[in-house]
Amino acid sequence: MIERIRIFFHFLLGKHSARNATVITTSLTAASKVFAYGRVWLVAYLFGASAFVDSFYVAFGAIGFITGTIQGTMESAILPKLVQNDKRTAENLIGWIIKNVLILCLTISLLSVFFPHEFIKLFARTFDEERINYAANMVKWIIPGSMSLLFIGIFAMWANYKERFAISNTVLAFSNVISIPVLLLLFPIMHDYALPAFQSVAYVFLALFMWYLLRDMPLRPTSQIPQELRSKTYYDLLFCLISSGAGFIYTLVDRYFASSLPVGNVSAITYAQMIFSQPMGFMGAAMSIYLVRASEAVRSKEEGEHQLFSVLYMAWSYFMPTAILLCVLAGPVVKLLLGYGAFDATAVALTTPCLAVTALGLPILVWLTVMGRYVQALGKLRLLAVWSYIGITGNFFLDWLFVKPFGAPGLCAATTLMWGVSTFFFMIMLA
Repeated sequence: MIERIRIFFHFLLGKHSARNATVITTSLTAASKVFAYGRVWLVAYLFGASAFVDSFYVAFGAIGFITGTIQGTMESAILPKLVQNDKRTAENLIGWIIKNVLILCLTISLLSVFFPHEFIKLFARTFDEERINYAANMVKWIIPGSMSLLFIGIFAMWANYKERFAISNTVLAFSNVISIPVLLLLFPIMHDYALPAFQSVAYVFLALFMWYLLRDMPLRPTSQIPQELRSKTYYDLLFCLISSGAGFIYTLVDRYFASSLPVGNVSAITYAQMIFSQPMGFMGAAMSIYLVRASEAVRSKEEGEHQLFSVLYMAWSYFMPTAILLCVLAGPVVKLLLGYGAFDATAVALTTPCLAVTALGLPILVWLTVMGRYVQALGKLRLLAVWSYIGITGNFFLDWLFVKPFGAPGLCAATTLMWGVSTFFFMIMLA
């Protein structure tokens, strides 16, 4: 039995074709969604939609904005470079990246720990003093998990370069398996502060485990990177940093306006996004695999376009029916999935319209994500960066326009509308 288990995990963590890896990662994601729902349900049951939960999601989103932007930048700018260069250059490049990211993470961690109130006010200036204090006190508990999640993303990038596509999903599938018992153990001891601490415990463990699995990944360069490649990498990193941060800024803009609404609205938007993100979760690993293959296919215009159209068609076929069902059944879904314990009728009523509106943007966001990956593979990073911030400007204006008459659902509608405008723009540009 032990030998069979060892062979099974060796198969999961080894090299795969893009097709087989997509099937494996999708299957793993489907299995992990059960535990993901269990984690969301447990958080809703224990903590509800309170001022403390509002504060947690703002603090977590603020730190996640920084680490997520770094991770997105690394994958978008560096993964194509790894694929398109020789083995030794790729090893030196990833070692150079690891060294610099470690320095950057240490600097960010020290600044946010020593100046937590100032850090939180950058992202939620309209919060009342109670929620700002809550969020500031959580920062030190959130940082270890967020930094670990960043390095898991970098390890996953190296695994994808090595065509071990399933390794990151195999490891992350256990995040919820680990985090649920950790939350149950910490809650009687730490009470509310178990909410920011339990994810850090799980992600630190998983980052160390993934480091062990990818022992062949260099942690520092052994020789200088060619000057031409270094200059091109700096250029791509700049534009990917600009465009990668855009997705997180969308969320932060929404939360900035939501923080001016009564208690519970930030939590309602976040819970709606958690449910909304469950179908999207199936696309995460597939998009990384697609970026690798698109980076290889750009040498042939016809092959790249055929690949793009196939992915768009399959994505729309899956996500359009899902979006309609999620929109129509938003009320029963929220009540069935979250309506227990501290998540009372008020929280259900706040979350339901947010989910119904957000669900309509599901197929649009999928198309936008696929076309964004294709643009990255083509190297048209300036186009991606410029339009990303045009989109943020539009989203800010729509949030300002919709927040007073429509509240939290209006903020969700503003984001969905801008996803649609951005998708239409990329369709025209790629045509």
